[in-house]
Amino acid sequence: MLHHFLYPWLYQHHYRTFSDIITSSKGRGIVMCTGNEHFKYASSAIDIIRHVLNSDLPIEIFYNGDSDLSFQNRIMLLDYKDVYLTDISTYFDNSIVNISGWAIKPFAILASRFEEVILMDADVVYLRDPIELFEDIGYQKTGTLFFRDRTLEPGPHDGSQWLKSWMKNPLPETKKLRYWNELTQHEMDSSTVVIHKTKNILGLLAVCKLNEKKIRQEVIYKKVYGDKETFWMGFDMARQPYHMNTKPCTFIGELDKEYKEYYKYFSKNKICGHVAHQLKNGKLIFWNGSLAKEKRSKITSNDFIDYEVYFEDHGYDWDTGLLCIRLDSDVEIISLNDEDKQTINEIMEREKTLEFLTYT
Repeated sequence: MLHHFLYPWLYQHHYRTFSDIITSSKGRGIVMCTGNEHFKYASSAIDIIRHVLNSDLPIEIFYNGDSDLSFQNRIMLLDYKDVYLTDISTYFDNSIVNISGWAIKPFAILASRFEEVILMDADVVYLRDPIELFEDIGYQKTGTLFFRDRTLEPGPHDGSQWLKSWMKNPLPETKKLRYWNELTQHEMDSSTVVIHKTKNILGLLAVCKLNEKKIRQEVIYKKVYGDKETFWMGFDMARQPYHMNTKPCTFIGELDKEYKEYYKYFSKNKICGHVAHQLKNGKLIFWNGSLAKEKRSKITSNDFIDYEVYFEDHGYDWDTGLLCIRLDSDVEIISLNDEDKQTINEIMEREKTLEFLTYT
């Protein structure tokens, strides 16, 4: 059977038949992957979702074996309402997939108990209830919602040339991508991926295929940065339409006051922060990278960013490390509205009290 040949890791473990995948997937929910290393970020993200945004979407946390996430940390996550824990190491043939790192993400969507999945990284910070993502018109049409990454290093590159060597008849949506048109080397930010699993099962399986151990190590991850481009590539391979958010990514953070003062006669600005994303209506929905400027083993209150402004990415020169950017005066910098400021204040107050990130 062709299906078994393509996905030999899929059966004889958790699933016995293709219908098992379909019938075991019900309702809507959030999927997050974390181990001990990112536990503090996951705890912070879940607390924000439950106690600041008051979202009641169920959350399924995936980890990769007992050594990945300690028993104590698992118990702490289960303190939150409607949070479920799943050990993904028991789901597939690990001699083939060898799930680790970024590659766990598409497999977690596949293994999740939900039919409509919001996959989010452990270090995301949401400003609105994630359930609003399901209202996106593109999602309702295709059962997918993907988000754009920054425009970086435009021009022909090894990845685009490799892609065009085998993708001869791409979908219309792929032909519109900046990556395909060699306007950037990074198309998609996979810190949040929204997929209607049963509607798009063939596309999702193709994404998983690209993240199998041998394929990702010998081919894919040598051409693209991690898992993120495999989502739209996999959907194109399966000939399943997908929706890439029409809004460009944004960058949210704080103004460097010393830099602005130094260049005050040239009206230049420097912003340090993280990649963020907007809904179609222009409202900010989340950013990727946690509350701190950098993810470190030890974070102090001095590492937190004063989130005050954002701007839309239309292709700029980023600083090394991508944490800051210098902008000319013609770039529109937008101040956060009162609603977003209030939400961020509530998030920061809970962090000061509960010390998800700063506890040692």
